[in-house]
Amino acid sequence: TVTDDLIVGGDIDLEGAIDVNGTANLDVVDIDGAVDMASNLTIAGDIDLAGGIDVDGTSNLDIVDIDGAVDMASTLQVDGAITNSSTIVSTGKITADAGIDIDNFNIDGITIALSSGNMTLDSAGDIYLDADGADIVFLDGGTHMGTLKMANSNLTLDSQVADKDIIFSGNDGGSAVTALTFD
Repeated sequence: TVTDDLIVGGDIDLEGAIDVNGTANLDVVDIDGAVDMASNLTIAGDIDLAGGIDVDGTSNLDIVDIDGAVDMASTLQVDGAITNSSTIVSTGKITADAGIDIDNFNIDGITIALSSGNMTLDSAGDIYLDADGADIVFLDGGTHMGTLKMANSNLTLDSQVADKDIIFSGNDGGSAVTALTFD
């Protein structure tokens, strides 16, 4: 038992444990084995780790700055917003059950909506419209204007507005012409 200051000029080899009930101010500690703490560890300065961190419980981190890659073998749960200033690359499917906003587009369930401007479908190949219900419906402001129908292998162009025509028009030598009008 030491009741006053203990000053050692060389190394101390201990076979047993050290029990400190008060405050211990240690300038340099080199620990080759495991450290088992039954209470909280509070560090006022930086931590520089050469190895990994294995957390079995929950970690509450105010700010995390990650300079390298993050490799996750499980699900990432984020309850707030994610702000990204670079490209997000996914090699798997992205699921957004509440919809997704991309620029002026909103994709939600069975609807793709553009909030302003014109929509352009541009394909390096062909554009296929595959409607298993056999109808392609044209609306203007929610009003049903016309339908392309497939019934009994027949293609039917159906005008839906009462007393309006189906008009085939073109350009003949730089002038607009009406080639055919169906009343």
